[in-house]
Amino acid sequence: MGVFLIISFIVLMFFGVPIAVSMGLSSMLSIIVFGKYSTLAITHQIISGIDSYILIAIPFFILAGELMNTGGITTRIFNFANWLVGRIPGGMGHTNVVASIIFSGMSGSAVADTGGLGLIEMKAMKEHGFDDGFSAAVTCASATIGPIIPPSIPLIVFGAMAEVSIGKLFLGGIIPGLLLGLALMILVYIISKKRSYPIRERFTRKETWVTIKRGILPLFAPIIIIGGILLGIFTPTESAIIACVYACLLSVLYKEINFQKLKAVLLNTLITSSTIMFIIAAAKSFSWLLAMEGVPQSLTSFILSITNSPGLIILVLNVVLLIMGMFMEGLSVLTIIVPFLTPLMQAIGLDPVHMGVMVVLNLMIGLSTPPVGMSLFVMNRIAGVKLQDLYKEILPFLIPLIAVLIIIAYYPGFVLWLPSLFLK
Repeated sequence: MGVFLIISFIVLMFFGVPIAVSMGLSSMLSIIVFGKYSTLAITHQIISGIDSYILIAIPFFILAGELMNTGGITTRIFNFANWLVGRIPGGMGHTNVVASIIFSGMSGSAVADTGGLGLIEMKAMKEHGFDDGFSAAVTCASATIGPIIPPSIPLIVFGAMAEVSIGKLFLGGIIPGLLLGLALMILVYIISKKRSYPIRERFTRKETWVTIKRGILPLFAPIIIIGGILLGIFTPTESAIIACVYACLLSVLYKEINFQKLKAVLLNTLITSSTIMFIIAAAKSFSWLLAMEGVPQSLTSFILSITNSPGLIILVLNVVLLIMGMFMEGLSVLTIIVPFLTPLMQAIGLDPVHMGVMVVLNLMIGLSTPPVGMSLFVMNRIAGVKLQDLYKEILPFLIPLIAVLIIIAYYPGFVLWLPSLFLK
């Protein structure tokens, strides 16, 4: 039955059926053909898959990101980042990266980063003499940071499916996220010096004061969210509601939102949240059948029969995930792979927090990896940059991204130090 389940799932995907629908249909087909389990059991698994307190955070973080993009908050964040690092050679590129780091402390979504900050960043970089292809590549690469630095929607999904502490996963992503930012800024500096990109003029005292004044309140959002989790004031799920309320208050304060915009924000949040929840629900039934048939355990035994070296297994796992990330959406891959990862990481003694951050980073790199990375298509749509130009420009940025992935894969202390320090 397990073989039939997997084959039917692959066949459905091959014919272009959406991944969530493929998982649900293959599960129902397996039940009907073999009659081994009740169809009510599948229905129960689908419902229980999204009946989770942890998952409440997802729609609230999505809503917070939508409010920030609509309420003028992203513009203020970008201007502050420009004041902070714009004088470094390749200044607008560095501004792009720093703005993504700040924005990632509020939204938790790479696509929200690309779509929200993307237009602002592209416009500013073009005005300052940067090539469109390079600007789009920096935007795509820096958006990878979004789901690594807390809060993070993919880490919430991983934690819910693998039954891992969301708080520890959030803290585990902070240092890798900052490493990503540093690595990208080094590459931006090198390319900018080589191409002689312009440096921003120094801000006047008046411009400095206005920029800081306009940016100070948005900057408090990641401090409140991350600080509240670190100090145990609220849970990661509660932090999503705090982020949403704070973003709403700022949008009203800045008078950048009206009823029509709010209506669009709520509709986008509803569509995005429903899509994610549908994927999770379908994945729950699929993973339950896999577990009942012992497929993950069999796969783990097969891998360990070939090699029991944790280093080699981690290498193979990362290569497989990178390839999958090139062709499939990150959350979909995550829901497919987690049932197989759980017994494997237990067998080789890999910490689940370390595994979670490593897997999510790997899949987020896939968003910017040709040929079908989602962030590449978002930039193609919103900025009008030709895909072939974007493919050429993004390749150098994959080097620092993969380098950081290798570092955290083989040196788990970069992930586990903060969780061990604050959460016992």
